[in-house]
This record gives sequence, structure tokens and C-alpha cells, in this order.
Amino acid sequence: MLTCPPIFSQKEKTGSADGEFRAEMPTTPGWHRIPGTELKALCPTDEAIQGATGCRSVIEAWNGGVADTKRDRLIFWGGGHSDYFGNEVYALDLRKGALSRLTDPSPVTNVNQCLESYTDGSPSARHTYGGLVYVPSQDAMFTFGGSKASCGSMSTAIWKFDAGLKTWTSMEPHHGDTLSQAPGFVADFDANSGMVFVSDRQNFLRYDPTSNTLKSVATLPETSYHLTGVIDAEHRLFLMAGYPGQFRAIEIGPHGKYGVHDWSHRVLGCDKLLNASFPGLAYDTDTKTVVAWLGGDSVIVFDAGKMSCQEQMYSGGPGPAQEAGTGGRFRYFPSLKAFAVVNDWKEDAYVLRLASGNPLPRQ
Repeated sequence: MLTCPPIFSQKEKTGSADGEFRAEMPTTPGWHRIPGTELKALCPTDEAIQGATGCRSVIEAWNGGVADTKRDRLIFWGGGHSDYFGNEVYALDLRKGALSRLTDPSPVTNVNQCLESYTDGSPSARHTYGGLVYVPSQDAMFTFGGSKASCGSMSTAIWKFDAGLKTWTSMEPHHGDTLSQAPGFVADFDANSGMVFVSDRQNFLRYDPTSNTLKSVATLPETSYHLTGVIDAEHRLFLMAGYPGQFRAIEIGPHGKYGVHDWSHRVLGCDKLLNASFPGLAYDTDTKTVVAWLGGDSVIVFDAGKMSCQEQMYSGGPGPAQEAGTGGRFRYFPSLKAFAVVNDWKEDAYVLRLASGNPLPRQ
């Protein structure tokens, strides 16, 4: 296991209504390990849900996560196809410096039927790709599509996970257009409009979480399923980048008319990003830039205004990214002014503070 200074010491939060402990965030730039946050320690042992590769596939098998900005938690969920049948949800709590399992796995007696849900009404396990989105106004994680357990058939459904109640709700039937049956969905929440935007690799769609309505607003050119997407709120752009050398910018502002632009040969210094499969992408609301983690110690900062990338190096990082990528398991938390990543089921999670960022608030 990689070693670097741990991030957290457990400290009782004085005046806390719940009397729980709160972790003390670092104030120095760089990578900081969160001890005791290995996924392996929380994995269920039920043989029926292990599939071909077991609980490690919650992280390793094309799965993402979201930033629960209300509680400063990185929520992640996945499995799917023949890899893993468990549908439990996990959360990295950055305030407490702890990883927990929010839900237990459902019974999987119907898993071989490759249905949309298990017998208890919860969604079946699936590769989630970039199709997970946290919507603050709903305090919920929405999931779009995915490769279902156990056959790998592609879902076209929308599900909602209430982050407070820890319960699932099917949003089907939803209103409007239908998602394509394809792997590699990419989605993100737009704070300016309150909408979720989704790429199903054939169409670019706008989802209204209040009315449960999905509308196709643009047709996409040939789009790789190795991309990750993120919204640049400052420039009103939905950005998608990754292997094999694709970089798309889609206008989502009130006057943009959802124009789709190919920036693959226009961006400068972004070769590493363009050759990464499912890169970790997160929007830094303080610097108004997109930060990419491709594995290792460095990150790449993309400035949409300058259309250029700049690499920043910090020692003691999480090690190589998974072969199936990172996607939404790398996120930014504005209230903490820090990034978090869950990279390996046998290793602790990490947070990162950039040298160019604002000072972290003291607890």
C-alpha cells in the first residue's frame, strides 16, 4: 500500500447536535490519505452476490460516484454485468473521515433474469459509467442507464436515491424522450438552470428532475464510451473528454442553442487527458476550472477560457488509476475547498488540495 501522511485526526465536534466526531481537514496543499477508508473492510460476504469478481467491482468495473455537497460525502455505487450483483451504496464522509455502507445489498434471487430491479424494488446492480448525478434541490443521486446484472443488458431507466432517507425510487415511466441502449452515459447537474444534462452517446438530453421529463436537445457525432463529462458553470459548457482523443464542448447557456463543438484539435497541452479512459473530472467552483485526475501524483487543470491544460504535480498520490477509469469517483467539495477520490478497494481514499486554491476553512 502507498504511504503518505494521513489526512484526519478524529476530533469531537464541540456543540454538535448529534455528538458525532468530526475530522480535521488539512490546510496544506497536496495529497492526504484518509486512514481506515478501505472498501474491502465493508464488503458483504454473501456468496450469492459475488459474481465473477466480487465487491472490488463497485470501484473497478466502470463505476462512478457523486458529491453529496449537503453532507460533504462522496457517494459511489456500482457493480453490474457478470462482475458483481450487490447493489449496496457506499459513502466517503469527509467531515468524519470515514467510509460507510449506506444500504445493504438486496436479495438477488432474480438476478439471472437481468431485470431492472431486484425483488425488493431496488435497482439491480449495474456498471454506472458517468451516469450518476447529485441534485442538491432533491438531495438525491439520480442514475441514468447502465449495464445490468447479470447479463449486461443496457438499461434505459432513471432511478433516484434519496441521500437522507437512503431509499430508492424508480422514476419510470418518465416523461418525454427515451435514452438509448448504450454503455458509457455521461451526465452532470447544471447549477445555473437546475437541470441535469445527459449524453447517451447518440443524443444530448436535458432532464428536469422536478417534472421527471427528459428531452433530447441535440444530436451527437460519433462519441466514445471512454469519456467523462463535467459542466463548466462559468462558461456554460458541458465538457466531455477522454480516449481516443475526443474533446466535446456543448453550449448549455440560455442563448447557446445546444451547439456541439469538437475541441479535440483546438485545446492546448491536453494530450494526456485526451488519451485517458474514463478520466476523473471535477469542476472547481472557486477557480472556475476543470481539474482532471488520470492516476498518479499529478492533476491536469483545464481553463475553458484559454482552452488549455496545465499539469500540477503533488507527491504521495493514490497510485495508478483503475483500467476502467475513475469517472465520478473524483469530485470537488466547495465547502471544504478540496477534491476527494476513491480509487482502489484495498487502499484508503484520498483528498487533494491544490496550491492555487483558497485556504481551507479550519474546523
